Amino acid sequence: MRSLTLAAAAVLMSVPVALAAAPAEPSAAALAQPRYAVRLLSPEEATRDIGLLRRALETVHPGLYRYSAKAQIDTAFAQLEAAARRPITDLALHGEIARMLAAIHCDHTKAEMSDAMTAFRTANPTHLPLRFQLIEGRMIVVSNDGQTGAPPAGSEILSINGTPVPQLLLRLAALVSYDGTTDQAIAAKLANDSDLMGDDFNENYPSLFGFPEAWQIEWKQVGSQDASTATLRPIRFAQWTGLAGPGAKYRGEFYNSVSWRLNGKVARLGIDTFVNYRNPVQATAFLSGFFAAMEEAGTEHLILDLRKNGGGSEDVSVALGRYLIDQPFVWSKPVRYKAVRYGDLPQYFETWGDPSARFTPPLTDFEQTPDGWFDRIPKQRDAALNDGDTTLLQQPIGAFGFDGRLTILSGPRNGSGATRTIAQLKDKAGATVIGEASAGSAEGPTSGSIFLMTLPASGIKVRIPEAWNRTAISNFVPGKGVAVDQLVVPTLADFEAGRDRTIGVAQGALPTRSDSAALVAKALGGAWTGTLDYRDYRKDTRTTLPTMMTSDGQTLAWTFDDGPGKIVKSSESWTFDASQQVLQISNGRNTPEAWQVVEARLSADGLSATVVLDGTSRENDRTVIARKIVTREGNRLRITKMTRGAGEPFLMRQSYDLRQ
Repeated sequence: MRSLTLAAAAVLMSVPVALAAAPAEPSAAALAQPRYAVRLLSPEEATRDIGLLRRALETVHPGLYRYSAKAQIDTAFAQLEAAARRPITDLALHGEIARMLAAIHCDHTKAEMSDAMTAFRTANPTHLPLRFQLIEGRMIVVSNDGQTGAPPAGSEILSINGTPVPQLLLRLAALVSYDGTTDQAIAAKLANDSDLMGDDFNENYPSLFGFPEAWQIEWKQVGSQDASTATLRPIRFAQWTGLAGPGAKYRGEFYNSVSWRLNGKVARLGIDTFVNYRNPVQATAFLSGFFAAMEEAGTEHLILDLRKNGGGSEDVSVALGRYLIDQPFVWSKPVRYKAVRYGDLPQYFETWGDPSARFTPPLTDFEQTPDGWFDRIPKQRDAALNDGDTTLLQQPIGAFGFDGRLTILSGPRNGSGATRTIAQLKDKAGATVIGEASAGSAEGPTSGSIFLMTLPASGIKVRIPEAWNRTAISNFVPGKGVAVDQLVVPTLADFEAGRDRTIGVAQGALPTRSDSAALVAKALGGAWTGTLDYRDYRKDTRTTLPTMMTSDGQTLAWTFDDGPGKIVKSSESWTFDASQQVLQISNGRNTPEAWQVVEARLSADGLSATVVLDGTSRENDRTVIARKIVTREGNRLRITKMTRGAGEPFLMRQSYDLRQ
């Protein structure tokens, strides 16, 4: 059976496979497109840029060693400096700088392309002609631009330009910036990131592989044995932003990113961004209509949907607090700075607002701490000067304040001000949080008036935050966002059904099941036929085998067809402990695997079941985080195992797709 090992819960494994197909030759139309003229930097030029970058980070950045020890940052710089010891292109240097900045674990510290690179990307087609989302560790197409042969929505991408998707995503993941240890943000940022030119995939792909002249996409329908390959034209960034994506509208603004539902005594307010500085509105007044309507309707339960919200302007966050916190409150502790004088560095910096106020503020505005930090002294806002920070002062309660039940929907797209808002409302308003744990930093990010530094030789730009915005809360886990009270994991079954289970849970329609054993038995029971899809350990390529399974709900008997005359049988048992929260999976040969039940739900009609299990696994001589998702959708059963290391997105390891 081509060296396939079938064992217990992990039926996979190292199999000799054909090499991935080489990318197709670009078409005449592709060759006619302008090519980016890469600049080759000498070691001296690149080294000067890196030295200046290091000096700026060490002078300005208040979170340089906040989540990574100095030794780790020194190592990251050593790797960057080593890359610059030989001639290096501007594209490659951008990638190496992004890799180094990612080691800081600050979501506001990242690389931007030079003006020349950005101009090329704006004027010429370079973007992937589709949008995707990582679901159950797979690259699932959300939309495409209509080119002939393009993978349709709901299909899975297997490789891009000859590189298997897992290898590609892991290489790109190393360049993604996120706060602290919230690496669940990586999958979300690869697919959607308004901070950059679309997402971290399109932003960083050229730094590793160059600007593509064509995209060769290998894809298949989920669960199918047959794959197809399409060679597609890149599209312009402006076209890409018009495609339907998995997150909020690209660079949306507060005033046009609000949705509203009022149904009886339950209201749902969705805010996809707090950005309120490009076309600002008075946030408290803007929100007053929603809260006045709730008061008039006698609303008892508000569902505040922030899942697509990456943050933005503090005035929106504070305005929400005025309506949802029932007593005067302080939003922030004094903003903390590493330095308030920057020597000759401002000549390389751009920022918004008055440069003199940013680079040479009065020293009387700060109090120096015994350990050398500078805390800004709170002061009343002067409207004429647009000065002061009300988030440091006690906030009044707004009219039409809501004092009913508050539920917040959160997820890995949350960061910055969105995460601070969730943390505040959980801490001060007793909100229940449902969905997935947020990214960002509950205790407050390093951000402020971010300095955009241009490195002289390469033209590469780097965002350097100048302040640590500290949230005025007492309950947080350093390096984390906000944990959920009820976990709801998005599944392929949800995506295929167009279903939002998180809202269903918030509305009380999908309560947590305590009888996990009965729920799993109900999901697994019966005779099934379909496929096993698995990812090779060495090459990350994919193999699909016809598969049959019969189960009484506890014992699973498998039959795998690996070609003419190659039939393999295996069995495993699924048993729960007395608490029904720990599942043991064994095949009688290897050490049983222990899985913690983290979500178990059954729809009201009994036709849709979801069970999520967390554990660990061994892969290529390392221990990895593992997650198993079991979904039963009518007569369709899917059992998927995903794995990841720290700083990596979940990637599908194996998946059964079966029908009765």
